[in-house]
Amino acid sequence: MKKFYLIAFIFASCMAYGQAPLATDDFNYAVGDALTAHGWAVTGTSNTNPILITSPGLTFTGYVGSGIGLAAGVVNTGQDLHKLFVQQTSPEDIYTSFLVNATANTAAGGYFFHIYDSTANTAFRARTYITPLTGKMQIGLSFNASTVQASSSTLLDFGVTYLFVVKYTIVDGLINDKVSLYVFKAGDDFSTEPATPTIGPLTATLTTPTDPLSPLGPDIIPNGISLRQFAALQGITVDGFRVKTKWELGVDAAISKPSSEVLGFYPNPVTNGYINLMQPTNATKQIEVFDVLGKRIFNDNSTSNKVNVSQLKSGIYFLKVTCNQLTTSSRLIVK
Repeated sequence: MKKFYLIAFIFASCMAYGQAPLATDDFNYAVGDALTAHGWAVTGTSNTNPILITSPGLTFTGYVGSGIGLAAGVVNTGQDLHKLFVQQTSPEDIYTSFLVNATANTAAGGYFFHIYDSTANTAFRARTYITPLTGKMQIGLSFNASTVQASSSTLLDFGVTYLFVVKYTIVDGLINDKVSLYVFKAGDDFSTEPATPTIGPLTATLTTPTDPLSPLGPDIIPNGISLRQFAALQGITVDGFRVKTKWELGVDAAISKPSSEVLGFYPNPVTNGYINLMQPTNATKQIEVFDVLGKRIFNDNSTSNKVNVSQLKSGIYFLKVTCNQLTTSSRLIVK
């Protein structure tokens, strides 16, 4: 597969360094809010038993998403949700990290998280499972199958917060991608990526080995993360989501905004066909606009701060500006 370079949903400056996440959620909202009010969308047709904000939030020493805001309760059957980011299509590692605290699960267990592709017919990859076993929980993973493909030999405790990292590795070809899962308990060293994951790497399961388009499906083009509710006895709390292309679990991108080089732009939403960049007029800038699928639809080099985007139809886009060999991106809304 090939990739359009990742456009983070950030509002930053040309002096950014480090990596801003492709997607985040610390659930810093009011208790009882529906996730659909905060950037998540319904997967499938069931919209009963919505996933809601719960209190308290989860903590995990040293993790960047620890102790910010509240949490989300994946505690029922019914509504499943996904949150999108700009699709990734070239060889790349995509790391989704989040905190998990499970207090119960059904005897059969089930998957509660997966990587998502809004353009695929069979979109669920890296299905992540919790299954009760002798009073503890066993963690499982599959690439695309609806049953566990491999499980961790170490059992975890209910009621304890763990750090999960789901890794999706994009490899050229239809059936070459891989998934892995790393699970950390309090006190573990997660400063660098371990040489061996807790589970994986796993590759595709095909119902017809000679046909990569068989019902379980080939590789996907990742563009989202998804939460799944599968049973009324499910009791899983999640928090602190980060999606990145680097193993950076202790910090998000640091942003420096010198007063002379604050990027920014206005207005947003755009209603008159023009955006104004808050950047020194004499700075040469490459200005690019991408649609939600990552396709570049506008490209211009200019020293002007006034950019004509009147050719864009109403919708959501991503504005990318490069100046002085540094790049920053932001969501752009056109009405």
